[in-house]
Amino acid sequence: MASRPSVYTMLLFVSGVTFFAIFFLSPLGALVYSVVNPFYADPAFFQRVYNIYLNLGPSKAFEELLNLVGNPIINSLQSDIIVSAIQVSLITTAVSSVVCIAFGTPLAYILSRYDFWGKSVLDTAVDLPMVLPPTVAGISLILFLGPNTPIGSFLASNGWDIIFTWKAIILAQIFVSAPFYIRSVSTAFSSVPLNLELAAKNLGASPLRTFYTVTLPLSARGVFAGWAMMWARAMGEFGATLMVSNNVPGQSYTLTTAIYWEFWAGGLFQSISAAVVLLIVSFLVLISVRILMGRR
Repeated sequence: MASRPSVYTMLLFVSGVTFFAIFFLSPLGALVYSVVNPFYADPAFFQRVYNIYLNLGPSKAFEELLNLVGNPIINSLQSDIIVSAIQVSLITTAVSSVVCIAFGTPLAYILSRYDFWGKSVLDTAVDLPMVLPPTVAGISLILFLGPNTPIGSFLASNGWDIIFTWKAIILAQIFVSAPFYIRSVSTAFSSVPLNLELAAKNLGASPLRTFYTVTLPLSARGVFAGWAMMWARAMGEFGATLMVSNNVPGQSYTLTTAIYWEFWAGGLFQSISAAVVLLIVSFLVLISVRILMGRR
């Protein structure tokens, strides 16, 4: 029979749950509740309608009331700005994922299987973007590939403008998200027993064949988890993207920049709808990773 928890244990539990509820659940709960009750996010709606009625007449007030038809937050998902932001986010994260997988996988394998001079420095440098503010990534990319830099001006003269275009969004996503993939995949490769790889090589398998037939299948869960975390981080990238893109609606608005610009432009419902999309995506990614990794 399990013993009853002590008073000390109960106090720890209550304090932990209270902390989590106040600083995490409550803000997210307010976001979700605003979808159910949009006027929680815009309590001055009816006062605004009344002011429009007094100043502009009943026809204009009726036009404003038409926003009540359906759910304005859900309806805003159909706006051109939000639809294009979703498209830009999906396309850019797909490209950045391919680049991270193509170049991050070999690096993760090297870090997991080989010892060499400077490995600790490289290993630390890989993790560096995870702790740097995204604005540092933005200014670094501008100083590296901006139109007034040697490399940036050379590329621009040959028709390859990068900074302040959609291409820079991909670079920003790679900068901030690749470490999540490399670190997770490196750990997954390290968990594969080395003697299995040696056995395959002794049986005549080439290093590449050993990787695809032994190492990769045995580390597939960790690789997928690394990709999922990388993709979610790229999808949620904001600071660097805001600095290096030209922030043109329909061209370089991602979901995160759409939230920012729509909120300050008065498009409260559009910014909420974009935030809810990101919340749902992040939740589904985390649930998928936990299920795949066998954690309930």
